[in-house]
Amino acid sequence: MERETFRGNILDIGLENHGIFYNIYKQYNDDVNVEYLSGKEEKEKISEDFYDSCILFFSFSSIWFEKRKKGFIADVYRYLNKDGILYIWDIDKGYGKLFNGRLKIVIPESKMRQINVKELNIFKNTSKENTIKLLEGYFDILDSKSSDGIYYIKAKKKVQLKKKDSDKITQENIGAKDESSVNSA
Repeated sequence: MERETFRGNILDIGLENHGIFYNIYKQYNDDVNVEYLSGKEEKEKISEDFYDSCILFFSFSSIWFEKRKKGFIADVYRYLNKDGILYIWDIDKGYGKLFNGRLKIVIPESKMRQINVKELNIFKNTSKENTIKLLEGYFDILDSKSSDGIYYIKAKKKVQLKKKDSDKITQENIGAKDESSVNSA
């Protein structure tokens, strides 16, 4: 975390405000404007195609069902601008396992924050591998790490071209055109 520099408009989605990213962000940015939204009722207040980064700090594992996780990822995709980066820190545990840990996090000015993180539900899969599978359709994975039951993923929003059906250009069509032009020569 200490190697990341967060700039621009940041969407920090979390259940608890530990003040960690706020402190990191204000270290490198003079103009800091923070808006707090609570609950999915306020979701419509979040701008689409606006944010440079989205941070999920031990919040993705709080979503129970795969279908909801996929919908959540689709929402995050819409909120990020075309070059948007998604950062995830979360619990790396599969089905049938428990996690109970105390994390020490160093923030700017050598300050230390300590947080407790638990996942005692054996029926939830919050693993890094599962999260990467859920991200595949929307994000390219730039970096991922896992240590001591915690994972980190940095992913970039995939660019999806929107064209009318009649103007659809696919990689297969491009390949077919290239082959026909080579064969006719």
